[in-house]
Amino acid sequence: MEDVMRRLGSLEKDVSVIKAEVSAIKVEVAGIAAQLPHMATKADVSDLKSSMLQWTISTLIAGIALAFTIAKFVH
Repeated sequence: MEDVMRRLGSLEKDVSVIKAEVSAIKVEVAGIAAQLPHMATKADVSDLKSSMLQWTISTLIAGIALAFTIAKFVH
């Protein structure tokens, strides 16, 4: 009986430690969950890449056209 009581006391102590650790994990998960809606998704990044590519190509074409126009007037 003495052994059972000792083991039960040890188990109660371990359970209280586990409760504290689970509470800390819950706080961390809540913090992460609060930040998730503000993070970019894969679709957002893909749209951004597409938009950047369009702007780069458009700027390149405009720059080339400007260079040819300037060369035409200079030469």
